[in-house]
Amino acid sequence: MWYVVWTSTGSEKRARELIENKCKRCFYPTRKINKKVRDEWKTEIRPLLPGYIFADTDDIEGLANFLWNTENFNRILDTDKKYYDLYGEDKDMIEKLYEDGGMFDTSKGYIEGDKITVTAGPLVGMEASITKIDRHKRIAYITLDLFNQKLNTSVGLEIIQKQ
Repeated sequence: MWYVVWTSTGSEKRARELIENKCKRCFYPTRKINKKVRDEWKTEIRPLLPGYIFADTDDIEGLANFLWNTENFNRILDTDKKYYDLYGEDKDMIEKLYEDGGMFDTSKGYIEGDKITVTAGPLVGMEASITKIDRHKRIAYITLDLFNQKLNTSVGLEIIQKQ
């Protein structure tokens, strides 16, 4: 089952390396962002959900005890003293991200009037989650509904055409 591990923002890679041998599968989702630096577009890879790692394990108690004894703060998402395993749409989204290598790649689309249509990339079918677009920075701001809360993040989106 998939569980959510919280860690301090910026230490996702270190935390993943720390727990990857305690799980069947473990990753933190990343996103590609195109950024203009000195008139050149550069691709940067950043965490999609800073501070979140996803771990697939059958021994959640063993992982929790291991994390409790680490020197940096790492914690497993829980509700009412019970560890929260992902199910339904949450699990489907994490499985899809894992199958894609954990990378939320840049999407492509167009705008027709007030309607955004994504034609390629991971945002296909997720147009309703887009809250704002910055066409100059090639970024879409999205709201994800995961683990009973709304998480805001930004992802790469190139608008090819505006009609």
